[in-house]
Amino acid sequence: MNPIISIVSPVYNEEEGILSFIQEVTRVMRNQSLTWELVLVNDGSSDRTLDIIEGSRQTIPEIVWVDLSRNFGHQSAVTAAIAHAQGNAIVIMDADLQDPPGLIPQLISSWQQGNQVVFARRTDRAESGLRRLGFNLFHKFFRYVISFPIPANVGVFCLLDRDVAEQIKQLPERNRFMPGLYSWVGFSQGFVDYERDDRIAGVPKQTFIRLVKYAADGVLSFSYKPIRFLGGVGLFTAFIAFTTAAYFSVKRLLGYEVAFTGFTTIVILISLLGGLILLAIALVGEYIARIYDEVKKRPNFIVKSTSRSPASGAIRSFCTKH
Repeated sequence: MNPIISIVSPVYNEEEGILSFIQEVTRVMRNQSLTWELVLVNDGSSDRTLDIIEGSRQTIPEIVWVDLSRNFGHQSAVTAAIAHAQGNAIVIMDADLQDPPGLIPQLISSWQQGNQVVFARRTDRAESGLRRLGFNLFHKFFRYVISFPIPANVGVFCLLDRDVAEQIKQLPERNRFMPGLYSWVGFSQGFVDYERDDRIAGVPKQTFIRLVKYAADGVLSFSYKPIRFLGGVGLFTAFIAFTTAAYFSVKRLLGYEVAFTGFTTIVILISLLGGLILLAIALVGEYIARIYDEVKKRPNFIVKSTSRSPASGAIRSFCTKH
């Protein structure tokens, strides 16, 4: 019998905390009168994460693991998790216990009330320092630079109805910003608020560089505003240059002396304009690079192997692509 609820999570080098996550999800779900499964996608871990998951299946048959051929990144691993979930509703969450499994019953309750996308919305978070500042700035300004409304302070932690998941599985883009895709497909939406905890063990796998790329994917996948803004800056700069040239031309025709010394001013203006031009080229290049990725049509992930309980009717497979 297919499960009613699928809890899915990407995992990458989580050997220190994955067992605690599995046990907590199991404790929560065994108190629910619903059939369920826990789909864990191993995103190319180099530690004992997959061994621990496989060992846990001896006592928790609801566990399903999917082993990717290498590390494809968080958003691709989330895509793989959704693709392998069989439930009528799919709860997507991280495995570091920053997303509390205790919130799952509230997500399910909102779904049972008719919401097909249920966002877990953060009211506070445990990160501190520059990492917290970066997250706060991103969520504060993100809604102003995108062309499509996406709820603030939400991430991958949410519940998707099966109909929503099927629509997301059909979306072809390679540079994915999953919270944006959850909103883009539409359907009725609900929210469950929570405070995001600190990791139970290990260190964050989302490095500063990966977070910057994640933010860029979010902006460039859902907005043309950055390139239009630079176009506006270019138009304004051209207007100022034309006005200045006209002013000095008229002044010269009227017989006034217009020659003046200003080497520093000229250098500053040239440097400013050169920087704006390079910034514009780089931004255009980012959009073109994403077009290049889409044209190649490479899969978001490659599955090396999977394992599902025989009771669910699934089989072990090798080297599947999506």
